[in-house]
Amino acid sequence: MKLRSTTDLHEATVSFDDRKINYVEGPGAGPPLLFIHGISGRWQDWDSVVDEFAGDWHIYAVDLRGHGKSSWVENGYHWRNYALDQVEFVESVILQPAFVVGHSLGGVTALGLTSERPDLVRAVVYEDPPLFVHQRWEGNEFRNSFTATLKVLETSPDFETLVAHVKESNPVLEDDRCRDRAEKLMAMDPDVFRSTLSGRSRADWRSEDLLQGAKSPGLLLQAEPTLGAALFDDEATKALGFLPDAELEKWDDSGHGMHSSFPERFSERVLRFFNPYRNGRN
Repeated sequence: MKLRSTTDLHEATVSFDDRKINYVEGPGAGPPLLFIHGISGRWQDWDSVVDEFAGDWHIYAVDLRGHGKSSWVENGYHWRNYALDQVEFVESVILQPAFVVGHSLGGVTALGLTSERPDLVRAVVYEDPPLFVHQRWEGNEFRNSFTATLKVLETSPDFETLVAHVKESNPVLEDDRCRDRAEKLMAMDPDVFRSTLSGRSRADWRSEDLLQGAKSPGLLLQAEPTLGAALFDDEATKALGFLPDAELEKWDDSGHGMHSSFPERFSERVLRFFNPYRNGRN
């Protein structure tokens, strides 16, 4: 499976008040398509699929605040903050309503963006978003993983120490992917994990209310819970019941990283969902 895109993307930053958001853009054809990565990721997380969209879409992919080359923001990692950054990004960089794909935290961010400003989102794909994960937080595998990694990050580890931690936590992960994961963690503000583990990131956030306000057409992609999904069956059904205009699809053979595990299938499904809306369907 390829790790790096061959698409020619231009990297830049945009400033919003107390923070800078790093992003890539290119190659220039078609309607705008915004990719939003998950927690502890960066824009390169979309390398496995971006080539499939490059010919017919104008691609944007961001580093969320506290991630990649974007600014670290003290006490600034509430889920709504991530969404408001994307509102500003669409308004000031993309300059027109966009199609949006968000994975995990990026899916939550896409929900916040769409609920806050449905006029800025033509259609949206939510890839296995952790909409209700806090309701089963005790003993959750994501919580355990974040806790263990935060403990290492708080020791200010060198790169090789972090690579060793990633390898120990994921013994089946290939060496190049371990190093890629360690690079992302080195670039991330540890307070992203602190905010998540403490619940600060979700304070006063009600997914139910935001789902009802997300009026843009949506595709909710759910991974298999036994393979590490962030969205369980009852939660996916619940979310679909609140979304005004959406469809649900579950992949029984995929874990949380659906786009990286099955890039061709993911790209085909997203394109099949988006194409009627880019051609003017309401």
